[in-house]
Amino acid sequence: MDTLLFAGLLATLAMMYQQRSRRAVSSGWWIVFIFTCLLLRHHIAGGLGLGLTW
Repeated sequence: MDTLLFAGLLATLAMMYQQRSRRAVSSGWWIVFIFTCLLLRHHIAGGLGLGLTW
């Protein structure tokens, strides 16, 4: 999953390099940000379900 997030960041960087529209770059960044938050939530919830604490 971390690799997919890195690929999303790399794709967003490539869109910036290719001088795509601001809307496309912003949308790509927000999609990666949302997936990052979901992954963080999954890791925290999974760790707490196993009895781990932060």
